[in-house]
Amino acid sequence: MDLIFNGAVTVGAAAFRGLTGFGYALIAAIGLTGGLAPQVMVPLILINDLVLTVIILIDRKQGAVDWPVARTLLVAGCAGAFCGGYLVGYIDESTTKLMISGIVFIAALVAMIHEPPRWLSHRWLGIGCGFIVGGLLAAFAVGGPLVAAWLLAGGTRRETTRGTLAVFFGAVDLFSIISRALLGQIGEGLPHLVMIYLPITLAGYAIGHRIGPKLGPTAWRRVSAGGLLLIAIAGAIQTFRTLVQF
Repeated sequence: MDLIFNGAVTVGAAAFRGLTGFGYALIAAIGLTGGLAPQVMVPLILINDLVLTVIILIDRKQGAVDWPVARTLLVAGCAGAFCGGYLVGYIDESTTKLMISGIVFIAALVAMIHEPPRWLSHRWLGIGCGFIVGGLLAAFAVGGPLVAAWLLAGGTRRETTRGTLAVFFGAVDLFSIISRALLGQIGEGLPHLVMIYLPITLAGYAIGHRIGPKLGPTAWRRVSAGGLLLIAIAGAIQTFRTLVQF
């Protein structure tokens, strides 16, 4: 039953990513927390998200990148990822699950902000966001909307936002996986899980990517907003349940 449920969550998360362009890690993290240990769940999500990011970058129509901004974010993000991978060894499993649920809730709320304030686009805030998100991704696999909010506030041109985010997430996901491996923060059985869940992830993404172009702008906004609201509610519920169990 766990495999069926986890498979359904993975397909749903990947389909939402293919449909909207975001949200895979948020949905996967909140859905898989109960069935997989964080030591294998976080690297599994990072690997699957990395593959989906590469697919987005291959699509040059949506892959324009603001390289000066991307380089700044990458330096900060990789530094944060190393720190996040290091700190994982000092956080117990219950606290990790609580952090994942809480961050999913906050990240979903941040992602709902369509027009972040202009003051958020300050360069040093971008560096800070990159560092924090790098740490969150390495430790918990979630937190990306913070960087997205900075870019949307004016950190880069709107037409390069998606490509710049893809480069950032792809590189930081890869660095997070490598740093966790070097620091011994990856649980046993990960290769086996990747063999099971990566094909499922790709299938889900293909479904969402096929449906996405058929949605009009209004329908796309409704699906995105509704999905984020459900993610936020699920994160809040999971955070409360985890707090009760402490």
